[in-house]
Amino acid sequence: MRLTAFTDYGLRALLRLAAEPDRLVTTEEIANEYGISRHHLVKVMRELAEAGLILTQRGGGGGMRLARPADEITIGEVVRRLEARHAL
Repeated sequence: MRLTAFTDYGLRALLRLAAEPDRLVTTEEIANEYGISRHHLVKVMRELAEAGLILTQRGGGGGMRLARPADEITIGEVVRRLEARHAL
């Protein structure tokens, strides 16, 4: 199965957030670390927030973190949500 870049970026972002669960991480940090478009990543993160997978905090010192422990989030759940626009 081939995944879209949208899903790839979502999985990478979730892995990054899982690495530091107690810290807010910005889209800019993730985009720089993976060499991906921050603009595209913002769309991905919005979808993850709407799915209840991440929590976001705006403003100075803001960022994102996982909405629940990483071991409670399945790859299948993430892929189904992010690939919903495309036939699997």
